[in-house]
Amino acid sequence: MTRHGPLNEFCWMDLKTRDPSGTAAFFSAVLGWEFAVDETDWRRAVVFWAGDHRIGGVSDLAQPVYPPGLPAHVAYYLAVDDVDHRTAEAAEKGAQILLPPFDAGDQGRIATLIDPVGAAVSLWRPQGFAGWPVSPPDDGGAFPQHMVLACADPERARHFYTGTTGAPLTRATFLEAAPGTTPQWELAVAVGDPDRVAARARELGGELVTVTGGTSRLSSPEGLTLRITTAPEVSPAFLETDSFLETDRLVLRPVTPADAPDLLALDNDPAVMRYINGGWPTSAEDIRDRTLPRLLHDHACTGTRGYWAARHKGTGAFLGWFELRPLDDHDPAVVELGYRLNRAAWGRGYATEGARALIGKGFTDLGVRRVTANTMAVNTGSRRVMEKAGLTFLRAYVDDWPEAIEGSEHGEVEYELTREAWEATETEARGR
Repeated sequence: MTRHGPLNEFCWMDLKTRDPSGTAAFFSAVLGWEFAVDETDWRRAVVFWAGDHRIGGVSDLAQPVYPPGLPAHVAYYLAVDDVDHRTAEAAEKGAQILLPPFDAGDQGRIATLIDPVGAAVSLWRPQGFAGWPVSPPDDGGAFPQHMVLACADPERARHFYTGTTGAPLTRATFLEAAPGTTPQWELAVAVGDPDRVAARARELGGELVTVTGGTSRLSSPEGLTLRITTAPEVSPAFLETDSFLETDRLVLRPVTPADAPDLLALDNDPAVMRYINGGWPTSAEDIRDRTLPRLLHDHACTGTRGYWAARHKGTGAFLGWFELRPLDDHDPAVVELGYRLNRAAWGRGYATEGARALIGKGFTDLGVRRVTANTMAVNTGSRRVMEKAGLTFLRAYVDDWPEAIEGSEHGEVEYELTREAWEATETEARGR
């Protein structure tokens, strides 16, 4: 049975090298990846694992299929729902198509392009294989954590990928690169002992140097690069003593996979989804492949997951979820506030109560400097919650959504709350 992994996420990497054995030896010694011939593949391709998870392959650039002089590099594959459609969208948005869509045997359908900021990427509809772990395992292995694109215009890049795939890339960070830097996607992996990684890399002819964004860059002797982050000493879903956030009526905790049935019911209420997708139903596969990976993503800069399940303190009933998510995975300064509650919870003040609690935690514990929130201009209910939670209107704007829904012609609105404004309000309230 064909099994597809999460859409709109990077899910595979290919080490393209002129020294396959040396490359395997380097990354095996430095990161603990295990390389072997895939005996189940008729091509006997070399693949590698992080723990029990197959995460990439190795290609020999000496093979005649590659042009002479092509430098060693890492190719990354972004899972999409329809390679032909998404490639056409990419071309319309300024991408250069290097390899038009083609069927790669039993591996799925692939296209390769250069995005408008100059970075190479392959669009892939995998077949028979799900790719990287949906949520990086918390067992110390050098697993794929997230992708980083450093380029001259990160906002242009972010907009391109959102428009091309139809949704934000939930495990990708866009950073501004130093002038003259060649734009390229890089995988970030977390390691427990960066000093050991650095020493081992240098012993084998590679290097580890500090770069922007709170990471270091690991380079193999041939110039294949990855980003290295420090694995947290505890689970990023909060310390055990701080796993829950309680208000007068709510218990908020990080979302877990066990919430899937409640999330499915929530997203299948047309009224709940009215301003999200026009009220269309959501499948269990969508929850598994798209919703959960987004809600389970850990943010190292805040030490949290960005989404919180909300339950009634008295009855334990599932009410929905709240979002307090950093816009940059490596910087907690700006976070996005969001909420999605079932209809039984509407009109009772739960949204405002939960939003205020998370805003307070963000400003006091998580290093947040500014909270932003966005919604459709016609979504008066959500706008009232933003205002009651202390946010003020910032701007109205029109975004280029892949599928228009009723009311989207009136545009979007953004609200904000700065730490200084919040502190002033809190001080005033305490003085009354």
